[in-house]
Amino acid sequence: MPLDYGASAPPLPPEFADLAEQEDAVVGETLTAVVPPPEKPYNKRVMTALATAIAEVASLMGLDLGAGEYVGSVEAMDPEMVRFLAMISAAADEYGQPMPVKLEDIKGDRELTALTAAIKRLAADADFQAFLDEEIPDAEPDTELPDEDEMTEEAEEFDFAARMR
Repeated sequence: MPLDYGASAPPLPPEFADLAEQEDAVVGETLTAVVPPPEKPYNKRVMTALATAIAEVASLMGLDLGAGEYVGSVEAMDPEMVRFLAMISAAADEYGQPMPVKLEDIKGDRELTALTAAIKRLAADADFQAFLDEEIPDAEPDTELPDEDEMTEEAEEFDFAARMR
């Protein structure tokens, strides 16, 4: 597999590494079902170019995928590649420059070539790199719990007997 997504990652404790590997496999297999099998095997040069482009964008995200070269035609896309394509596609959507081809519309080399060109444009875009470096705001706003004094005042103000009449 030309994408080696563990190339420079620090080692995890064994129990966490096993869980992460299982989770990656589940996500990869699920996403692989989204990409239909190609009409004919993918060309090795097209797959190598795509893997290189994915590795370029992944490096912007702080990942070293260690992309290599495919040696023969490819019958189906690897789950890891589909997972990274989905991740890049989601980032491109949020950035405002969606991929020209959805994962479920990939039929062969033509679609992969269009994706490769779009991914290379993103990798060369300094604004996209700045976008990836932005901190993600918290999903939930900070909320403060009322003090105990405030809670007891509210309870005292509420007249249960009056409600029962």
